[in-house]
Amino acid sequence: MRKYRPLAMFVFVGITAVLASPQQPVLSDIQPSVPGDMDAALKASHELLDAGRFRDAEIELGVYLRKNDLSAEGHEMLAYALLRENKPKESLSEYTRAASLHTPSSRMLENVGQDYVLLDDNNDADKWTLRAVRMDPTNADAWYSLGRIRYTEQRFGDALSCFQKVLELSPKSVKAENNLGLAYEAQNQTDAAVTAYRQAIAWQDAGPAKDISEQPLLNLATVLVHRDMLSEALPLLTKAAKIAPQDVNIHEQLGHLYLQQSNFAAAQQEFQRACELDPGESRFHFLLGQVYRHLGRRELADAQFAIAGQLARESATPKSR
Repeated sequence: MRKYRPLAMFVFVGITAVLASPQQPVLSDIQPSVPGDMDAALKASHELLDAGRFRDAEIELGVYLRKNDLSAEGHEMLAYALLRENKPKESLSEYTRAASLHTPSSRMLENVGQDYVLLDDNNDADKWTLRAVRMDPTNADAWYSLGRIRYTEQRFGDALSCFQKVLELSPKSVKAENNLGLAYEAQNQTDAAVTAYRQAIAWQDAGPAKDISEQPLLNLATVLVHRDMLSEALPLLTKAAKIAPQDVNIHEQLGHLYLQQSNFAAAQQEFQRACELDPGESRFHFLLGQVYRHLGRRELADAQFAIAGQLARESATPKSR
């Protein structure tokens, strides 16, 4: 989305200058007059960030920075809060201010990359995340982010290498192993993908129950459904649906599974749920129409096919600017 590009170029003049100029002052060079309660204020904001209370942290840091604009840490913390609130333009502005006060860290550049991901600017996302891993090759999170960006860019071999690097730095990382499976699958190495998904599931089953993700369950089950291994796929999808009942992809795969079993009543429920969760997706209405046709409910089938056709035409029509 190039409409953000001019802003992005303007915002990061500051960070580019910091990286290019070793003479740029760092926070330790600055001796502002700071009220005695500022450290306590930053600590309180840290606690809000750790608790996931990003809006509250934004408010507290805004108050803090009005009194102490020379705090690089404060600006960087605010930038992170804004990133987590899905406010990438505002976050980039705060990262630029932080970079004017001290040399950016690998973690800061990684988060800058994530801002550009939110702005749908993969070129800049890739550029800043690559700088993050070059600055600190031991930053496993940055390698993971780079892998996700490369996967989105369909550079699957590069993505595979990134996820392998994450696993070197952070053994038994479930998300890295799961994404390793996605990268294998994208390169038609399905057996290797299945092995990776199974490994990710085994690792998370051995860990805390609160950390279990539906994603490797869904990814493995999807492959198994395509292989007609329905009896093994069903419990995986059932468990995934309990973990993430709002995930439309799980309901779609359950619908396909029941359709292959000729369990049309169960398939109807799943595709209806998919339509409720994402009413603008034409394929869910088409699949529901197919199920109604199998059930002999011709009028309902025709209605769903009509909705699917209308949505498909709308998606194919260029939107006016």
